[in-house]
Amino acid sequence: MFQDKPIPAVISSPVHGIVPSQLSDHAINVLQRLHDSGFSAYLVGGCVRDLLRGLRPKDFDVVTDAKPEQVRALFRHARIIGRRFRIVHVLFGHDMIEVTTFRGGDDDAVRRSEQGRILRDNVFGNIDEDVWRRDFACNALYYNFANAEIVDYVQGWQDVETGHLRVIGDPATRYREDPVRMLRAARFMAKLGFTLTPETAAAIHECRPLLKDIASARLFDESIKIFQGGYAWAAFLQLRELNLLGYLFAGLDDLLNRDYDRVAALIEKILRGTDERIQLQLPVNPAFLLAGLLWADLSRRREHWLHQRVEADTAMELACDEMLEATVRQVAIPRRLTDLMRVIWVLQPQLEREASGKAVGMPLSALNDEQKHLLAHAWFRAALDFLCLRSEIGEVAQTTCAFWRQYAPARDKDSGETVPTTLPEDFAAHGHIQRRPRQRNRRPNRNLGRN
Repeated sequence: MFQDKPIPAVISSPVHGIVPSQLSDHAINVLQRLHDSGFSAYLVGGCVRDLLRGLRPKDFDVVTDAKPEQVRALFRHARIIGRRFRIVHVLFGHDMIEVTTFRGGDDDAVRRSEQGRILRDNVFGNIDEDVWRRDFACNALYYNFANAEIVDYVQGWQDVETGHLRVIGDPATRYREDPVRMLRAARFMAKLGFTLTPETAAAIHECRPLLKDIASARLFDESIKIFQGGYAWAAFLQLRELNLLGYLFAGLDDLLNRDYDRVAALIEKILRGTDERIQLQLPVNPAFLLAGLLWADLSRRREHWLHQRVEADTAMELACDEMLEATVRQVAIPRRLTDLMRVIWVLQPQLEREASGKAVGMPLSALNDEQKHLLAHAWFRAALDFLCLRSEIGEVAQTTCAFWRQYAPARDKDSGETVPTTLPEDFAAHGHIQRRPRQRNRRPNRNLGRN
């Protein structure tokens, strides 16, 4: 994979067009201090790529010949993180600049699994070695702070110009080193609109089963990057195109293969809505989009229990348990999110039931106690938004959405956050719905009703 004495192309400032005013003040601070301390320092990765494309980078990453301990010593608010490869986070209030030491090319010093996956990689080197450890050529451009030149070892400049996504080195070897690179390929295709080169795409078909060995917590982190980057729907389509979705959400992938149009309808609504909110710089809760991604699979599980003649609310609880247990094994969704996903799901049949046959225009005082408790629930608005998206695809009657929408609190016009409505004192205290306790060792018989 590594080359002897690589000769890079050097792109001057007048050619590439990047000017210091396009860089963040914090990135300049880090680059300047490293340079003043006698170290070389470059911007690298997506920030350089995006600057070349005329975009404002979300993050600025720095690479240097300074060791992590030397970087930390230069900055008051800095911390070393990582086990597989140590990096430094330099903190500026809520902002952060990631600083990485050049990785080395001593392949014997890299600890790998039997399949070739890199397990530990605290091997430092120089820029001539570091470039071959990066994943895609378009992300391997180095902006030299000292002279404002871009150093390009792998024709990444041409890939940015032509819109190609190409793995550096042998694609199968690089995917075996880190199978998550295949998910990153789907993410970059969606984000950049780039096309995979034939060899980069072909190796994915060979190597994708390796994703089964990736820690579920890491897959969760990558899934959040995929679906909360402002291009969630495009990324979803790319995951499907590359047959990678099943390694994140197996049940969903199976249902899509059986009945794509029906299952994808709600997902498209939610993911496109998520993209719109991100473009408007409005807050997005990942629990909402995850609840949407998994709704069809949850509904299938709930129908199974209903067919076993299990009471409706219990059927929903059992389906939630099964759904979350199966999903967390693949993608380690944190408890804080699964709790909200469960609330959104459990409220759906309750909102449907309490709106059934009710006329739009009922005064607030005419609502029954259960309706008032639902309206006062802390996550009523999230559950209602979910319900109304379901009504848009014909899964729920439009009148059900309209009934609850008349009582919904308004949203702040700037933040998009819900503005709490004023509720009568006699039920405003009931801001949650008590889940009925159940004994887990008394689950309904799965064979019930199969006579």
